[in-house]
Amino acid sequence: MKALTLVLSLLASVAYAQDAAPAVDMATAPDLALPPDPDAPTVGASLDKAEAYVGDKLALTITAIAHAGIAVNLPQKLELGKLELLERDDGEAQGRDLGDGRRSFRFVLHVAAYEVGPTEVPPLPLTYLSPRGDVRTVSTDPVSLTIRALVDESQTKLEPQPERGPRTAMIEDRRVVRAIWVTIGLLALGALAFLVRRLVRRVRRTEAELAGPVVPSRPPGEVAIERLSAIRARGDFARDGYRPFAFEIAEIVRAYLGARYGFDSLELTSTELLAELERFAAHLVSPESEVVRFLEDTDLMKFANAGSSDGTALLLLDSAQRIVLATAPKLESAEEMLSGPVRPPMPLDGGKS
Repeated sequence: MKALTLVLSLLASVAYAQDAAPAVDMATAPDLALPPDPDAPTVGASLDKAEAYVGDKLALTITAIAHAGIAVNLPQKLELGKLELLERDDGEAQGRDLGDGRRSFRFVLHVAAYEVGPTEVPPLPLTYLSPRGDVRTVSTDPVSLTIRALVDESQTKLEPQPERGPRTAMIEDRRVVRAIWVTIGLLALGALAFLVRRLVRRVRRTEAELAGPVVPSRPPGEVAIERLSAIRARGDFARDGYRPFAFEIAEIVRAYLGARYGFDSLELTSTELLAELERFAAHLVSPESEVVRFLEDTDLMKFANAGSSDGTALLLLDSAQRIVLATAPKLESAEEMLSGPVRPPMPLDGGKS
């Protein structure tokens, strides 16, 4: 009787233990139904940073070392917890031979986290096919990670600033300085242009002196009388306020005097021309000389817009012809080249008598 009672007690204990044991879902954990596999690969996971800021791109590397002949696979759908998958690199998913009967598998997931605080990468499953033909799963260990905010709100204090009274600030007016420098620059350019002009004249004068007097194919006096006679015959002195007429006859007389006395006269001012004449023919530069009066009258007509008339223009032509005839060697056909008699000096309109 005692033995029967003991057997019944044992059977009741076993039934109670079976009712209390939790049920196991074989679909979600198939490996629980299989014994431990001595050929299971060694797996691991690592992050390139233990701490990161919100939105930082992190590299999560999953590695597996398995015996040759065992293929390891990382599923496409993964549960990453609070991490978000950005991109995936399966560059070594086919495995790399380590040379000792083992192969290495490597998967890289680029992830990011957008919640501040401590978190972790959950265990990630990798599947493999055992030599016995069983499909098994092995998981990595979780990896800890701390996500920090871009701005530390605990250290950011927004406090109102105290009121400040108006302040006086001195601001330098750079316009005066710029105006001074512009003026200095213009003066420097003017001085440079003057020096260049003087240098060019000196070079030309030196070249003319070295080359010696130029012997024209025709006497300069004959050329001047011919050009003045052509202007007289052409008429139309009043064009553009007599200024072109004054420029033309002044150029003829200047060219003649330079050719007659051997210097470059066309680039000279009236003052410079008289200075050169003083070197070669001083009698022509006295205050009462006709050359001085001619230069003054033509300068007034050219640059001062002095009033004139056809009569005054004819008097200037007569004066120019007298200067040439008085200073040139004897011209055999001079009287024939003149279209009319040379008038005596008369006062000019707007000029000096």
